[in-house]
Amino acid sequence: MKVGYGRVWDPAYPRNSRIRSYLVRRFDADITVNRRYEGSRTRRIPHDVGTLLFGLGGKQLYILAEFSLPYAALLWIVARLNRGVLVVDGFVGQYETMVEDWKKARPGTVRARWYSLVDRIAYRVADLVLIDTRVRATALAGAHPGTEVLSLPVGAPAWAVPAARRDAQRGGPTNVLYYGNYIPLHGLPIVLDAVARAARETDLAVTFIGHGTPRPEIERLVSELGLDRVVRFVDPVPEEELAGHLAEADVVLGIFGDSDKARTVIANKVWQGLACGRTVVTRTSPALAEIADVCGGQLVQIDGVDDAQLARELASALVTLSRGGSPVATGTAAALEGYVASQYDAFGRRLEELLAARRR
Repeated sequence: MKVGYGRVWDPAYPRNSRIRSYLVRRFDADITVNRRYEGSRTRRIPHDVGTLLFGLGGKQLYILAEFSLPYAALLWIVARLNRGVLVVDGFVGQYETMVEDWKKARPGTVRARWYSLVDRIAYRVADLVLIDTRVRATALAGAHPGTEVLSLPVGAPAWAVPAARRDAQRGGPTNVLYYGNYIPLHGLPIVLDAVARAARETDLAVTFIGHGTPRPEIERLVSELGLDRVVRFVDPVPEEELAGHLAEADVVLGIFGDSDKARTVIANKVWQGLACGRTVVTRTSPALAEIADVCGGQLVQIDGVDDAQLARELASALVTLSRGGSPVATGTAAALEGYVASQYDAFGRRLEELLAARRR
């Protein structure tokens, strides 16, 4: 099977990387990856339009990568001209990201309506829309009647496996790990409020890995809260190096934002922390019901009616975990992988049906 994977921002990003690997294993797929242009906007748009329209001919399956919904109509044209099936990965929607998460536009404004229109067009033209949790799939299908939506979990990459904790017998502080790009979805001001509260009662060492526009503000807040000796900042590391940082961690932090998306997703770091056998603390989410039974007490969910209560609950969880210890869970990775594999099998079967129907 020949596949055109359209407008990929980063081929190493876990979402598109895992989907490509699955297609190769199941279908022996020959995949052409169409990359997003990394230059200026004035050059990027014509470049991306041109390569999508003229660089992906002769494929049977077309997949639009996460982050690229504005280009769905273009890839639909290519798919139809080649009698191919179009799959749109709705993992990162425009409206939820730009309006709800980043707050780049207020709801109801022209710009917000534009983001909503982009999402609607992408879902309308797709033969199949992928999303990452069952909760989001149900909501998306309900909001866009006639759109076929399939939940395809993020899962954990191959490097995320249980590892013995380094210096496990030394005593000392409880190591808490955050990694990501500082987006509002992660709720880092809440995290720092909680760390400040917990640090009054127990010994913590908190590591923030990553970068993003809000990082300077988070660094300033660390100083204001007097946490300079508790929190250290590390620049982004290659994904495979995260395993070493996870091996040093006692607790991995998930997401604590208050958007609809924050309440319906299972973040990469949650999957990875759990697969590595670490205790993961994250905000309560209906989406977590998919994996909660598999993870047991390794997954700690907290919530609150407002940010202050959420910070108090997170602080309490950190204090409790620091006093009780966090043993490495060795069976979770295999159990999670079994669940994810079953969902990918459903994806593969549906692709076979869609491709067969297109050939008739």
